[in-house]
Amino acid sequence: MACVRRLSGAATLALAGATLSAAIASAAPGPAVGQPCSGAEIGRKVTDAQGRTIMCTNYRWQVYTGQTPSHPWADQQRNDSEPPR
Repeated sequence: MACVRRLSGAATLALAGATLSAAIASAAPGPAVGQPCSGAEIGRKVTDAQGRTIMCTNYRWQVYTGQTPSHPWADQQRNDSEPPR
């Protein structure tokens, strides 16, 4: 039967910290220009890997230049619900 060593509290914390650091380092990168995004993210702004501010608009991440986000489905719903003039 193999002998199992118990780790001290400090060793356990060090191991947990190293494991967490490795998990964070290997996490998927954030969104990039041209990648798809969901309707729930439309209008959301983040910084990409190149340091640019990008925004989800029309279901794609695009470089933010001050534009108003576009959500075609929601825009159509709004237009359909407005009374004719």
